[in-house]
Amino acid sequence: MVNVIQSNTSKEKTLNKEDLRGKSLIESLQLVYHAERQWLTVLPILQLAVGNEDLLELLDKFQKDGKEHLHRLESCFEALRVNVFAAENQDMEVLIEECYDIIDVTPRLSFIRDAGLIVGMQQVQQYQVTAYTSLLAQAMELGQQKVVNLLKIIIHHKQQEEEQLAMADTGTMLDEIT
Repeated sequence: MVNVIQSNTSKEKTLNKEDLRGKSLIESLQLVYHAERQWLTVLPILQLAVGNEDLLELLDKFQKDGKEHLHRLESCFEALRVNVFAAENQDMEVLIEECYDIIDVTPRLSFIRDAGLIVGMQQVQQYQVTAYTSLLAQAMELGQQKVVNLLKIIIHHKQQEEEQLAMADTGTMLDEIT
């Protein structure tokens, strides 16, 4: 199947199915890269907003891991032989805004704020795991083994982060109850 698109110079250019898949992979990678950068920008703000020490340590770990994820994503761009570019990710912006809303409407250093932020962070983690998994499927379909390997590492770390947040949530609630 061949699709026809208009280029900026109004000349017609044909792209085969493989080219379209490659373009889709790159666009998805750009979205995920931007989402990871957005999340790294928000983590220090969340650290200032939480009161639980364990949660503070977890956010610090997420920030270190996030920087490694960015480096891995940059390696994905290199493997695909394209320039690193972050495409605006409005889905991530919505999730981040929800975290900001929780900060705005809850008392400082309160259990309710910490619990709300944990839920907000879990939503971000779930979004990221889903986005990375979709990206992984695209890379696998195109036989981009280096990208596949890098994404598997990131997904593994993101799944661990999800589990750690779930445990932090449970621990926070148990501490509050007792």
